[in-house]
Amino acid sequence: MAASEVKVGAFALSGAAILAGMISFMGAFSLGRGGYELHVDYPQVSGLMPGHEVRYAGVKVGSVKKINVSPDKVEVIAEIDDNIKIPEGANFSIGADGILGEKFVSVLPPTKVGQSFIPQGSTVKGTAGGGMEDLMANSGDVMTRLDNIAAAFENIFGDKDVQESMKESMKNMAAISGHMNEFTKVMAEVAAANQNDISNIAKQMNLVSQRMAATTAHLESMAAGIDANGQTGRNIANMAENMSNTTKRMENIVAVLEKVAQDPVTGQSLKDTLVNVKETSEKANKILGTFSNAEFQIDAGRSIKDKDWRGSIGVNLRPSDKSFAYIGAYDIGDKNKMDFIVGRKFGDVSLSMGAMQGDFGVGLGYDFGKYFKIYSQLYNFDDAKVRVGGEIKLHDNFSIYGESMDVRGSKRDTYVGVRTYF
Repeated sequence: MAASEVKVGAFALSGAAILAGMISFMGAFSLGRGGYELHVDYPQVSGLMPGHEVRYAGVKVGSVKKINVSPDKVEVIAEIDDNIKIPEGANFSIGADGILGEKFVSVLPPTKVGQSFIPQGSTVKGTAGGGMEDLMANSGDVMTRLDNIAAAFENIFGDKDVQESMKESMKNMAAISGHMNEFTKVMAEVAAANQNDISNIAKQMNLVSQRMAATTAHLESMAAGIDANGQTGRNIANMAENMSNTTKRMENIVAVLEKVAQDPVTGQSLKDTLVNVKETSEKANKILGTFSNAEFQIDAGRSIKDKDWRGSIGVNLRPSDKSFAYIGAYDIGDKNKMDFIVGRKFGDVSLSMGAMQGDFGVGLGYDFGKYFKIYSQLYNFDDAKVRVGGEIKLHDNFSIYGESMDVRGSKRDTYVGVRTYF
């Protein structure tokens, strides 16, 4: 009995050992056929580690198996799934899930996919993607440039002679605006006071006509009494006839004016005309008041791409709290294009339209509080161009701004600079 149990136990253990060996062998066989290796050489890997994913067009197709560091490169050994074929010409870079997220090998297909694929075990060149370090380095360079621009403007506007000249210019403009305001008021008063002058003129001309008729009759009697058959009588008679004809013409003119003055429709038209003159004077007065509250603006920016400078100047007008206008010259000394823009605010959103860099366009802006705003413009509808920018106010009269020109075109460029108001 004991010998039989020993045999059964030994048989069971032998079977279990054979089963475990078969499972291990099949597992090893399966793992050995799970993928193939590709070697990617990078100048730097920005925190990539073994175990991180390999993604083809955003889809996981493998993982990082090993990383070898050499003096002139970093070799990444990636294991790609057997059922995935990567075409020749694909781009290998380093991606990340967000700014602080996990890194991964990003594989993008070539522009044109052919019939050939990268063989297993091949070595390809990779490109290091832009990380947080590049962003901070570029930001530091931009801030250095802005600091230089701010220092240059400080040297210009910090000069006492320049400040005094600007103050005198503002005073002169305020004085001119005041004189124009007074002139407009006087014109409005004159227009209002002369509404009844037409009827008075008609009455005066009627009296003149009566007096001339009496004078003509008197002269005729004198001519008849002096020498009706002589030369003197004939001359006086001719003069009397001419004066009589003139008197008739004057009477006709007076009659026409009287009809005009007495006609209700014509009289109302004259009154409406005088009222329109008065309203026009009041509008002109309001416009001159808007100019007296004008705010001048000067921009100076530098292109990041072409390293060239661009200067613009203009004036901001605000007829009311919700409406605004801008008149200015863009890129002075180079393109010399005109801006004439009118707009209206709806809370923090502003809509505008008009001439933008010499072409008709529309604009949209949004204010994030008092010190930061963004704006965009779409103009030149035949070859649609888009300008996108933002402005940060460091002081009520001083800002820094950035603009990306022709966003959708091939000549797009970014300008950064300073903007001052006075």
